[in-house]
Amino acid sequence: MKRLGKFVTNHPVFIIVLIFAITAFFGYYATRVEMTTDIKDFFPDTDERVQQYNEVEEMFGSAEYIMVSMESNDIFTVSMLEEIDNLSTNLSEIKGVKDVRSLTTVDQIVGSEFGLELTPLIPGIPDEEEMDEVKEKVLSDEMYAGTLVSYDGEAALIVIEVDPNSSSVEVAERVENVLDSHKGSARLLMTGTPVLNRVLAESMKADLKVLLPVVLIVIGLILFYFFKRIRGVVLPFITVLVSLIWTLGLMGLLNKPISPLNAVMPIILISLGNAYCIYLLNRQREEVDKGHKKRKAAYRSVVSVGLAILMAGGTTMAGFSSNILSDITLMKDFGIFTSFGVGVALLISLTLIPAFLSITRTKKTNKERENRGIMTKGINLLSKVAVRNSRLILTITLVIVLLAGFGMTRLEIDSNFFNFFDDDSEPKMAYNFVKEKFSGSESVEIVVSGNIKDAETLKAMKSFQEELYESGLVGQPTSLANIMEKTNKAMHESNEEYHVVPDNSDLIAQYLLLIEMNDLNYLEKFTTMDYANGRIQALVKDTSSEGTQELMKKIDELEEKYFAPLDLKVTTTGIIVLIDALADMIINGQIKGIAFALITVFLIVFALLRSFQGSIFSVILISLVILINFGVMGWTGIPLDIVTVLISSIGIGVGIDYSIHIFSRYLEEVKSGKNVDKAIIEAISTTGRSIINNAGAIIGGFFILVFSSFPPFRYFGLLVSLIMLAAALGALLFIPAAIKFMSDKSLKTQAKSKTQESSEKEAAR
Repeated sequence: MKRLGKFVTNHPVFIIVLIFAITAFFGYYATRVEMTTDIKDFFPDTDERVQQYNEVEEMFGSAEYIMVSMESNDIFTVSMLEEIDNLSTNLSEIKGVKDVRSLTTVDQIVGSEFGLELTPLIPGIPDEEEMDEVKEKVLSDEMYAGTLVSYDGEAALIVIEVDPNSSSVEVAERVENVLDSHKGSARLLMTGTPVLNRVLAESMKADLKVLLPVVLIVIGLILFYFFKRIRGVVLPFITVLVSLIWTLGLMGLLNKPISPLNAVMPIILISLGNAYCIYLLNRQREEVDKGHKKRKAAYRSVVSVGLAILMAGGTTMAGFSSNILSDITLMKDFGIFTSFGVGVALLISLTLIPAFLSITRTKKTNKERENRGIMTKGINLLSKVAVRNSRLILTITLVIVLLAGFGMTRLEIDSNFFNFFDDDSEPKMAYNFVKEKFSGSESVEIVVSGNIKDAETLKAMKSFQEELYESGLVGQPTSLANIMEKTNKAMHESNEEYHVVPDNSDLIAQYLLLIEMNDLNYLEKFTTMDYANGRIQALVKDTSSEGTQELMKKIDELEEKYFAPLDLKVTTTGIIVLIDALADMIINGQIKGIAFALITVFLIVFALLRSFQGSIFSVILISLVILINFGVMGWTGIPLDIVTVLISSIGIGVGIDYSIHIFSRYLEEVKSGKNVDKAIIEAISTTGRSIINNAGAIIGGFFILVFSSFPPFRYFGLLVSLIMLAAALGALLFIPAAIKFMSDKSLKTQAKSKTQESSEKEAAR
């Protein structure tokens, strides 16, 4: 630290010019950062589930649909069917739309003198006299009732298939433009993964535009309150802005996007990046108050707290780096770039800031005014409480641990992106409406590989569908088996007794040939052209992590029952499968990340402090902070999702800072000759101010997120604020109390040992 301090304070202009030149370089690339909300981007390209998803998409077309719901008192009126038909036509003309399915666009299989024909389900808009017959026909058909029209006849659905070669987000925007210009009586809502992705991206951009300036203002006011000087605001701001520009610039340089997962990264860097600068400014103020000139004060500040800042930054980076162990690609990126940003803030605090301080004048602190301040009185009170009530503090800590531990057992996992929205928001209302009327907006795709023309295979598929539907987990599944049932019935003069899959495979082959002769593309959604793969598709009712896991378990059970005996290969995929996989990856990543971070932090603290006791106390404190976080989440019903999962790494990385600073100052005071009580009081009285300043700025920054339009971001801001408060209080109360308790215990042991020795000597006489 001495060499660094000398170099920085002896060459301040060079340091300033160099850093601003690098900032300009990264600033250019920062403008190139894009945003992604595609769930597939959360997985590595080599992930088997993503590969299966892509393979099925190649076989049958896109599995991503945009759904437009139309609500009316009665869908089966002339005006409503005309409205559906007109809107379907307009939507089909959109660039990037492959197919549009609605009541007025789908075909049905009917018998004819030539065998069979494919005719429109509703051939022309019927008049009022024909409407009852049409309504009865449609609502009695399992292929359309509950999928294109609700069972109560009060809502219709237009299903838009996106061309796999087009941007689904751009197509969703074009669909919205068509809906905005549509004039009709029905209430229109749109949902589906492409819609979700688009709204998420736009909402995140809007949130960041509003929240980032507010965070800067709030942190600025807090810093000004603490330092009472403009410099105390400007220098930390320079630190965080340089850190943010370098980080975003590196992301742009490497073509890494901002996602829902790392959208909070700018706020994290702004809130955390000023921490190291605050510690340096506080120490520099102490040195100036001792009478040192500006350059000497800057040098001594780097030498005095540089190691503690380095430790704090290193452990914070270790906390964020724990996310690299996650299987989620975007979480790895979050860990890498946030660690990089923290490293930049650390570098700036130890180079650029001392360079500025060495060439600018600092006024002495008005000690009399400061000593009368509320903060000083509060810190002095805390130091006395920590020394005099160590057992009480440890007892209260134990009670909190027990309560948090019980709350943790109630913690739930959620990877459903639709829960990023409030219930009264349009995306969530559309999602809930389609879920209520049509079983859901997300589908599960089950691909059966084998001889799909075989009667046994189709019968197994039909039995599978029936039992899956009876489970209540999905809407009515459809497959080639349904087509064969309809064809068989049509070929027997619509006799209901023949609404079954034929027993004869040759007859099935003839039916398929007749359908191909009518429309070669009619079957492409149900089977590949070589009949080696057949698709079963069903809308999923409950897309929560718990509901999805139950569905996957049921599908596995039915696969074993119906397809395994026929030696048929089965692949289950769809967005819903990726959502389920994401939930598992969140849990596994959290376990690995926390374990890695705790071990790494212990080793870093031990290597730098050379204190086993300090390392143990520090790890215990951040373990308590993590436990409190999970406990509060469990008690309040806040789920662990792709945003709140990041809180642990912040708790580890930042929470450890406070214990490092308090313990390193304690050791410094002990080495100077003070006893345990005085060393604790001095450590809290001096470093406590920096900890409170830092925690206040961080809490102020993160708490702004409670005004986000996304519930997970609001929870994130609230919980990070809570654990920062817990970490700060833990460092100021728990760590000193633990030191005091262990010291008293050691003294009692020594006293007991001396008493025993004296007794033995007396006995020997």
